[in-house]
Amino acid sequence: MGTWSTESFGNDAALDWFGELRKASSPLTFIEETLNRGCTDSVVAASAVLATLGGHNKIVVHPDVADWCAGKAAPPAALKQDAVDAIQAILDDPEADTHDAWAENGEDDADYLAWLSTLRSLQDGLR
Repeated sequence: MGTWSTESFGNDAALDWFGELRKASSPLTFIEETLNRGCTDSVVAASAVLATLGGHNKIVVHPDVADWCAGKAAPPAALKQDAVDAIQAILDDPEADTHDAWAENGEDDADYLAWLSTLRSLQDGLR
């Protein structure tokens, strides 16, 4: 069984994505490609990295992610807006991968509500 939680790096897919980011020759291009074509977990992870790079301290990220982001330049505003839009697309599509899994728990489920809160917090941190 894989790791699974409501936080941006609380699952194996997000951590795997971060491993790929670390190897990328152009991290911002890799993030942009993820926002355009990535799975939900990757989009959330990419958005959390962008928020962290932008100085938003309230986003919970894996310690390795925080270390990787330390000292790097803030991302361009357009890329942060792309992340806001990508998260909104996930919020608007209850059939999106991962969203449908959380939604199965029911609209009042504490974990589902916490996951939605994580996505909205990411959006706030990117604005």
